[in-house]
Amino acid sequence: MTVIERINPLTKVIVVVCAIVAGLLSGLWYLAAFTALGVVVVALNRRLASFVKLFLVAMVPMALIIFVLNLIAVVGTPVLWHWAFVTVTEPGLQAAIHFTNRFLVIGVGVMVMIHTTSIRLFSRDLEQRGLSPKATYVMQSTGLILPQLVGRGSVILDAQRARGIETDSNVLVRAKALLPSAAPLILSTLTGMAERAVSLEARGMTIDGARTSLLFVPDTALDKVIRWLALIALLAYIAWKVWQWTS
Repeated sequence: MTVIERINPLTKVIVVVCAIVAGLLSGLWYLAAFTALGVVVVALNRRLASFVKLFLVAMVPMALIIFVLNLIAVVGTPVLWHWAFVTVTEPGLQAAIHFTNRFLVIGVGVMVMIHTTSIRLFSRDLEQRGLSPKATYVMQSTGLILPQLVGRGSVILDAQRARGIETDSNVLVRAKALLPSAAPLILSTLTGMAERAVSLEARGMTIDGARTSLLFVPDTALDKVIRWLALIALLAYIAWKVWQWTS
């Protein structure tokens, strides 16, 4: 178990959320520091390769799209560059930097949570604090639905290849193979949901009363101190930013 895994899940979530809120009020310097710190934390949790891959594959293209759309969509003066129907203005550049910065702060924060916090432990921790098991199950199922869909999709694509359907060629070929794969994926997902509902009913999910769990998530005094320090630091940072804006 890594050092990061020993930290209470709720503590990690609160710290990251506070960091995201502070980042929404800050500039590029905060984004750079937040990303560097996030890389260090994820590396300590031994998930750096997955973090970097997701950042390059998902975050960077989306950030570029947001930057370009804001750059050319926002009009105003002065004009910094013009070519044909494309005009880049100073307000457009400022808006592009502003919204791209916010997107990356939120995205990096969510990625850090994904790569450092187990949703299973987080759900169990919330149950220990009095949250309904039904609510924690809905939250846990929502967090796991995408990996489950990806796994089912891979199995269906392997089955399609075994039947002789080409799925690894150019974009047009892949698009043609998407429709035969989509129907089994949707049907298997619905069937899996129905089977899971029956299984949960048989295991007493809807029964009221005290429950016993073999999984216990510790919440140390250090975790409580860290959570309070994160909240106090956020409030102090917001107060400082408000004082800067009004002075």
